[in-house]
Amino acid sequence: MRVVSYRTRSGTNRVPVTVPTSKHVSTFLSIRPTTQINEGGTFPPSPGAPMWAVPLVILISITLVVICACLIFRKRKRGKQTVMSYSRRSSFINAGFAPLSAPTGNNDQKGLLSPNIRSAPLQTVLDNLDVLEELVILLDPESHGVKTTKHLASHCSFPATWITYTYSMKESKSPLKAVLEGVTCRHPDWTVGHLAKLLGHMKRYDAIAVLAKLELNVIEM
Repeated sequence: MRVVSYRTRSGTNRVPVTVPTSKHVSTFLSIRPTTQINEGGTFPPSPGAPMWAVPLVILISITLVVICACLIFRKRKRGKQTVMSYSRRSSFINAGFAPLSAPTGNNDQKGLLSPNIRSAPLQTVLDNLDVLEELVILLDPESHGVKTTKHLASHCSFPATWITYTYSMKESKSPLKAVLEGVTCRHPDWTVGHLAKLLGHMKRYDAIAVLAKLELNVIEM
């Protein structure tokens, strides 16, 4: 504050006058914000921040990790099952089963069947009841270590459920007859030679010998 004197007719009077000074300016500039920034460029946490935020983030992270682990485990398990099923199928084929549509080699064994029998339609086996009955006696019974009608049906691409159902009805109809009827309906161009090839792969040379009895019927035809 500064006192200013001025002169009047009555005399000299002094009136106090407020004049801004550098002291006021320095006082104004000295005002600073109360919030400070850390050295890393981040603001310090607010004292009112919720304390449950950190545990919630940890819980969500753990849940995501568990879900990812479960998905990876299922994927690996599914891959192992696929490999196992493929290896089983491969071992089943290597045990003596080749596709019926592409027989190879001379597996009807050592000239047991004549060319006329091998080229005869597969329906010939169904038409000859005596030969069919002998084949049923040889192939339908389930015996350990010997390949049966089940193996023949599997090789002809019949599903396991169909084979099981056919064997459950064997009291009324032979499974072998059902297999031969199914094959002739789906592939009427197949011959006795195809069946002989399969029996040769199955090491059932006794059944191939029974097919040789078709000679008389083929000659008559």
